[in-house]
Amino acid sequence: MAHTYALYLSGNFLQESELDRLPGLIAPEVLSGERIFHDPDLTIYEEELRIDGSRSWYAVDGEFVLGRDIANPGAEWRISYLKLVTDGSRDDAEQLAERLTEELEFDHDDAPDGDLLPAGETVGTWEDDHGQWDLALVRL
Repeated sequence: MAHTYALYLSGNFLQESELDRLPGLIAPEVLSGERIFHDPDLTIYEEELRIDGSRSWYAVDGEFVLGRDIANPGAEWRISYLKLVTDGSRDDAEQLAERLTEELEFDHDDAPDGDLLPAGETVGTWEDDHGQWDLALVRL
């Protein structure tokens, strides 16, 4: 049985810059998966990111919720783990991670301890030296 893989992005930079609260992240068509989210300010070192909001994890009223399960986020929400757009294969997710991390030094762990997200099995992580960006490769 073939597994599906996802690459998730999180980190202090999102919260410090308040990019985790961009209004477009809760647009109904983004939450439903009808439209991919991108914003010119949401980048990793000039690489513009494409986000699948329907499969991203949001913190809503203190609980983690997938975007597709959010009916009305209310006032207390922020995106916690952005699901980057890939084709669902491990190879594509790893290639995207390599492209995003090639310009700077990231620590890579291909056997992390424990799972970092609310669902799935974390099979790889990358963290920049400044603690601003974290990537997690997750088998769903």
